[in-house]
Amino acid sequence: MRIDIKTPRQETKKTLKMLIKNYHTIHPEKGYRAVRKDIFTDTGWIVSSYLMYQCFREMGIYSKARRRAFRRPKGVSDKFPNVIHGDWSTKRPFEKVCTDTTMIIHQKKKYDLNLHVDVFNNEIVGYDLADYHHGNGVMNHLRSLEDFLRIKEQRGYGEDHTILHSDQGRVYSSVKFEKTHQTYPITRSMSRAGTPTDNPVIESLIGWIKGDLKHYLKLHDFGDIKKAIEIYVDYFNHHRVAYRLDYLTPVEYRTIKGFN
Repeated sequence: MRIDIKTPRQETKKTLKMLIKNYHTIHPEKGYRAVRKDIFTDTGWIVSSYLMYQCFREMGIYSKARRRAFRRPKGVSDKFPNVIHGDWSTKRPFEKVCTDTTMIIHQKKKYDLNLHVDVFNNEIVGYDLADYHHGNGVMNHLRSLEDFLRIKEQRGYGEDHTILHSDQGRVYSSVKFEKTHQTYPITRSMSRAGTPTDNPVIESLIGWIKGDLKHYLKLHDFGDIKKAIEIYVDYFNHHRVAYRLDYLTPVEYRTIKGFN
């Protein structure tokens, strides 16, 4: 009678797959790299990225948070040129900040979520949620901008120059939006018309954020959507690891780099 003896590697993969199944059940939005970090954080077990990838592939597991296709808002203006020109490198927080609005649906009602994201560490540094106005809600944009300016001041970067990049939507081109920040050291930059690839940081993040809201936060279970977004922003900044940040959270990354 043949005895089925498993090799040490097979035993390791069996144990690892059991862990992966548990983590994936709790966080279906996470890919193999993020789960690898969770396993290390919780158990101290250092697993190679390739072995994690193998296990995910063999188990047929994929992250459920997927990027969504970009739809450019209506209304264009050539008021500000694209001064970034594809150079998204940064040396400090608030050097380059990008902003955009996306539509989310909660209990059959539409909302505009406006975000300001610090390119240095992908941290959400300003946001506002309002009733849906096709991405053109003036107060929605202004409240998010004011939130960003307040946080910038609070963190001690009020006198530091910032390039603020956006698309060419009507609100971003408006006199009211410009007046809100004209006394601050801010240079405006805009994507070329019909070119979402000019603003890749926030376009990419918005896709993941909408996936997280559905699969991780389970937005449909919340009665108060504003509270749900508040909880999610805290999770995004303090708990959500990112590949670009060496699998650190945005706050961990800037703290390790020695910034407030």
